[in-house]
Amino acid sequence: MRLERLHRGFSLVELIVVIGVIGVLMAMLLPALRVVRENSQRVTCQSNLRQIGYALHMYANSNEGSLPSWSGWHSTPFPADPGQEPSWCGKLADWLPPDSAVYQCPSFPQEPMKLHNYFIEAVWANANGMRATKLSDIRLGSEFVIAADMTQLALYPAPLGTSSTQGDDYDRDDAGMQCLCFIGDGGFLMHRGGNNVMFSDLHVDTFAQFDPARITFHPTRMLSWPGVVAAGAEQSPAR
Repeated sequence: MRLERLHRGFSLVELIVVIGVIGVLMAMLLPALRVVRENSQRVTCQSNLRQIGYALHMYANSNEGSLPSWSGWHSTPFPADPGQEPSWCGKLADWLPPDSAVYQCPSFPQEPMKLHNYFIEAVWANANGMRATKLSDIRLGSEFVIAADMTQLALYPAPLGTSSTQGDDYDRDDAGMQCLCFIGDGGFLMHRGGNNVMFSDLHVDTFAQFDPARITFHPTRMLSWPGVVAAGAEQSPAR
């Protein structure tokens, strides 16, 4: 009789209690694990931006201080037409391969195609008839955006965005359309805490909304992207 008691299985009630406890623990752990994963993705994205920033600065060091020039839409980093110049990521190929996973944010759903998720700042150069921004023009190094999460829905193909063009825009500059957008101005938040933004001094920070005191698209004045467009052409800073 004693041996039979030692080997008897769990009762139905005991199994239900154990399953219930496991369910409660899972319900408590899953949100915490999700937050950890999302924070890890945000940090990885920041690392991606810094690597792009290093490549941008190395490019400038080899090109008389100029960042890569902005251009029109390209579905490949190296257009087949010899009359078209490479996209900005194509110009960085000596320092960062265009097909590198560094160009893809881990928080963005990369199906059905691998998409570039970052852009370079070009609106000020475009407004002043310049093909590229020179690092020597930048006076607000810790506020001037040179690259960031690309969060303009109109530049992503459907169903991920609202563009009717079924392809990746390898340029992803913002000479023609604002690329760093937030909820309420045609964009979305790439990460739980907001969008990652890299500045000319290569530090990266996360913003849930545009901060006019900390973000500028003008190298010497605190202006938003629309503000630079509204200001139009002006004399460029002395070099």
